[in-house]
Amino acid sequence: MRGHAVALGVVRDLRSPRSLADPAEAAADQEHLLAEFALARLAHGVADGTIRGELAAVVEFLDAAGVWAWEIQPAHADRFLGDTQRDRASETRRGKAGAIDLFFRFLEVRYRGELHELTGRLVASPIDAVNRPRHSGDFHVRVPPSSTALAGFFAAWRTELPTSRKWLTASRHYAMARLAAEVGLRLRELCCLRLDDVHFDHGPLGKLHVRAGKGARGSGPRERLVPMLGDARALLVWWVQQVRGEFIDDWRLPRAPLFPSERGGPIGGDTFAVALRAAAARHLQGPVRLLSPHVLRHACASRLYAEGLSLLAVQQLLGHRWLQTTMRYVHVAGEAIEVEYQQAAERAANRFKESGDAVEPADGGRPAGHLARQRPATAAGRGRLGGLDREDVAPVGGPADLGPPGRPGGHLPGAGLPAR
Repeated sequence: MRGHAVALGVVRDLRSPRSLADPAEAAADQEHLLAEFALARLAHGVADGTIRGELAAVVEFLDAAGVWAWEIQPAHADRFLGDTQRDRASETRRGKAGAIDLFFRFLEVRYRGELHELTGRLVASPIDAVNRPRHSGDFHVRVPPSSTALAGFFAAWRTELPTSRKWLTASRHYAMARLAAEVGLRLRELCCLRLDDVHFDHGPLGKLHVRAGKGARGSGPRERLVPMLGDARALLVWWVQQVRGEFIDDWRLPRAPLFPSERGGPIGGDTFAVALRAAAARHLQGPVRLLSPHVLRHACASRLYAEGLSLLAVQQLLGHRWLQTTMRYVHVAGEAIEVEYQQAAERAANRFKESGDAVEPADGGRPAGHLARQRPATAAGRGRLGGLDREDVAPVGGPADLGPPGRPGGHLPGAGLPAR
């Protein structure tokens, strides 16, 4: 173009020249790669706790290998998974292998060319089809306490509350356990509840706004509304109006936790889990003596399914993405084998009754006509909600058994929450 001079600029690499032969420089570069991996996972929408777990698995692997990330070979993963992690649970080994594989696939996509230029090595994931921990399925069966045993456990725990050395914290743990048994919340969902998540006027029973629902495939927390089934409403009225205001934090502040710690802020999950385990050791009777927040979740699902809730309703209550996951929670209440057995016996008895013929036994034993005297089978299917008289599906306690006897707590001024 006339009147305009064209100047050619020098194109230079924006990356500062460096060599990874120096250990300090190599350590700094590896830290940079780990930080970039964490930032990429954060951009993907992965929760902070998941990112911390992935980084911990990668750092543990690199420390065990004793080489830099760009020097890793499949043999290092073989020794780590087959020797160092040999005694760990299979799920733990699979999780660590997945985090390691993800980190090195990140290096392949983002930094393979740069690392090859600096080191002469082609970085690749050490996890392959040969050493990847296999997953043949989850065959672990969790057996929760029966409804009768759980009712006795909560009744004994409630009686102990007035004489507890720390009445406030003991009442908090009791209320959290009862709520988990009534509506099946996860541990993190329970600890992250806020006071403004309690909506007594929504629906016929009231609802809880669960904000910290478990995500999947990088979706982040999945929120849902959980109805106050069973005694949950009366329990929450007692907790909010009579106990919650006794803690030192200001409950009127926005985002105030529903179950606070003694120093303010939400309670930690480990604190509640330890208290629940100790209470079960003192009061839980029967063949199941160990109790955890997740076992309470299983107990809630089994009880509601036995009372007549459909599998789809239980799935929505628990916040499961797949119906197959919910089926693993209600296996205790499943009666398919018993129903088939009783129906087969009834059909056999009816056949002999209609024919009127008694079949003589070949070995001189009891005649086959004894089938006609068997107890008639009950109708197939589960009972209707509220119309059951079986002990194993009775509700856990009654509304009058929610608060501790004889020791009233404080109250929240102006709460005005309706009683059940």
